[in-house]
Amino acid sequence: MALSNAEKVRSYRERLKAKKKSKLRLQEATAETKTIMRTPFWQRYQNDGNASSVEMALDIAGIKAPKFLDDGDPKSASGEIERGFLNDGTPETSPYANGGGSLARAEIMVGGLIDAASELAGIINRYKRDEITARITELEQSDLSDAAAKKKAFADMAKLKKMLDQLDKQVRWSFPQWKVTGES
Repeated sequence: MALSNAEKVRSYRERLKAKKKSKLRLQEATAETKTIMRTPFWQRYQNDGNASSVEMALDIAGIKAPKFLDDGDPKSASGEIERGFLNDGTPETSPYANGGGSLARAEIMVGGLIDAASELAGIINRYKRDEITARITELEQSDLSDAAAKKKAFADMAKLKKMLDQLDKQVRWSFPQWKVTGES
């Protein structure tokens, strides 16, 4: 069965999104960046006044804040990512293949947190859509013979439809640039 134009566009956008996500996750510290960044990131992090803000924001979310106590290379929490690339016979394509120390750990963490936030927002969005749609269906199937009940049901339905309209929208958050390549 041939894909409709909308399905082709959706598929293309999903491929672009996946490519962008992989670039965030697979951020590699280039040789040039390593020579420019002489002070290890972990030392800067410990002395930066905003480090406590990072830790507080993660604590509010119930996430244990990372400890940048050394310049150790990045690794996954479970070890599954590394094993997966090793089992595939492509360890050189792992996000951790080039090491990069504490800076690479932080960069990969930013990408992972953005990915996680995006996916969690999608799950929340779908949940709310399903629940709101169920309430709309309940209102449509309710007894609207009483004028007051009908008026309230229409007001509730209008509010619920506005909520669905809000869920159709995308939101954008701005971040300082954290990746550098030296290219335009």
